[in-house]
Amino acid sequence: MSFIDEAMLTKNNINTFGAEEHIVYKRQKTQNAKNAKPIKIPVTPAIKEQLEWFKANTALTGNYLLPVITRDYEGEQLYDHIRSRYKRINDGLKQLGKLLHIRMNLTTYVSRHTMAMTLQGNDVPREFTSQALGHRNLTTTNVYFDSFSTSVLDRVAKIL
Repeated sequence: MSFIDEAMLTKNNINTFGAEEHIVYKRQKTQNAKNAKPIKIPVTPAIKEQLEWFKANTALTGNYLLPVITRDYEGEQLYDHIRSRYKRINDGLKQLGKLLHIRMNLTTYVSRHTMAMTLQGNDVPREFTSQALGHRNLTTTNVYFDSFSTSVLDRVAKIL
């Protein structure tokens, strides 16, 4: 999930289907497109535990699920606030990577790339990966994968 999508999650994004809870959202980047499809993520015990931890241990603003948005902003102010938090988190991840002697430049996007590469490495069909990434079509996913050479994918897999 992209950082902005995580930041914008609210309690309204938690939906129950049968006996199971899911986080359901549309990507901020494509939510207004006519063919934008909602993404459904099952709320696993680990996710539930993390959400409960944030609820108990951080000051959540409004209905937001995560402590990214710390002020009650709207419009351009909200966008600027999220970008500022995004930069701060990425700066912290870069410092952490250096401290741990990780040769990869850590960013919030590494998790999306890691998930995609892990799915590909486990022979999960690209159609599923495309849907999990929130891409509107398979072409975008193919470009995403083609941007990594096999040697880069192999090195990243060894690091993980």
